Amino acid sequence: MSQVPTDVGKNESDLKKMPIYERDFYQWTIEQAQALREQKLEAIDWINLTDEIESLGNEQLHAVESYLKQLIPHKFKLQYVNDQYSRKGWEDEIDNFLDEIEDRLTNSMRPKIDLDKIYQRARRNVLKRYPLLEKTLPQECPYTLDELVSR
Repeated sequence: MSQVPTDVGKNESDLKKMPIYERDFYQWTIEQAQALREQKLEAIDWINLTDEIESLGNEQLHAVESYLKQLIPHKFKLQYVNDQYSRKGWEDEIDNFLDEIEDRLTNSMRPKIDLDKIYQRARRNVLKRYPLLEKTLPQECPYTLDELVSR
């Protein structure tokens, strides 16, 4: 839940009253890391720190889901769209998406990935660009997660 700077329109005295987490998130992260390194438990902002750690994990999960959502349409285009000029670009994009997924995907994320939801969104996006594929594209996801992320 990283905070957006809130100092716009606030005077110096108002800013000093705000918790550092809200006033200067960057400085807060430095101080929290230092407190953890030095094991100064009393200096740790436990509530916000746990929220931020959880948020970091969620960001990684959402990044994987986003790359999967981009990967699926490119696989469809390679399979169903006859455009030799664009084919190399699609293949390059697939490689880039797979690189990003490889860097982030962990075993603990796998059960949390809703491949059916990702597939439906990806399918909808493909059909916006290629409406004639409506009857060609499978209604249900034809891939397992392992099939999608294998090269």
